Amino acid sequence: MSTSAESSCPDCSAAVGHPHHKDCDVTRCLRTGLGRFGCEGGHDCGSDVWTGEWPGTQECIEYGFVLTYPDLNRLHAEASWDPDRGRWVKSDAD
Repeated sequence: MSTSAESSCPDCSAAVGHPHHKDCDVTRCLRTGLGRFGCEGGHDCGSDVWTGEWPGTQECIEYGFVLTYPDLNRLHAEASWDPDRGRWVKSDAD
């Protein structure tokens, strides 16, 4: 399954390959994998870049977590964020 990439972030308008604005609702914390805007970890969240797809989309496709749209809720329930890889990893694939 393929997805259609968007040329810019729907929230902060970052172009593909460019960092999101620090207050963007789409960007994620690269330490936790969750939304950066509400991160309360007290750490440097890193600089996430817009890939053209919503964060987690590629992992949902890879793991078969797609109905009509990528099932990000299932991804968060059945996978964990690996900050070294910068991606969600299925628990049974750790």
